[in-house]
Amino acid sequence: FFTRIGKSGSRIWLDIKNMTLNNVDAMFHNLDSLRCRRGIAREQLIIEGSSPDALATFTNKGYYTSFYVPYDKPSRLTESAKQACLDSLRVIADSRKVKAISFPGWWYSTIKQQLGRDIDLLTWKHRTSEFELRALPEGQSMLKDPQLKVILIKAKGHYHR
Repeated sequence: FFTRIGKSGSRIWLDIKNMTLNNVDAMFHNLDSLRCRRGIAREQLIIEGSSPDALATFTNKGYYTSFYVPYDKPSRLTESAKQACLDSLRVIADSRKVKAISFPGWWYSTIKQQLGRDIDLLTWKHRTSEFELRALPEGQSMLKDPQLKVILIKAKGHYHR
């Protein structure tokens, strides 16, 4: 992948599931070395993880980082639980340890309406085609939203784009 995107100028979203403060330095040095060897600019990568403190290592070195929202669907949460999730996201956004917040599409309207922070948003819509995204009112709103920087959708086949 890195050889291919280095030549094409494409971008890639790296979802790093196991990044912690204990292993982030090694991850950073390995990824940065690989990036340099393959001629990839930092701007071509999105580094996503669930530890804002660990992601700060990448953010501070000029990488575009995103905190993965690990919460259940808002519709399955009580109002107080949903507000606790939003409060947690506000703290993360205000910390500036990450450049963005990434979440499943079912969080979009809640985050957009209630987060109240100037931070980039990244999402994905499983079981939604490009046609559906463009045709449905929520999809149209998402596509017009300047705060929403990336929307991954399921394309025909086995890959996301």
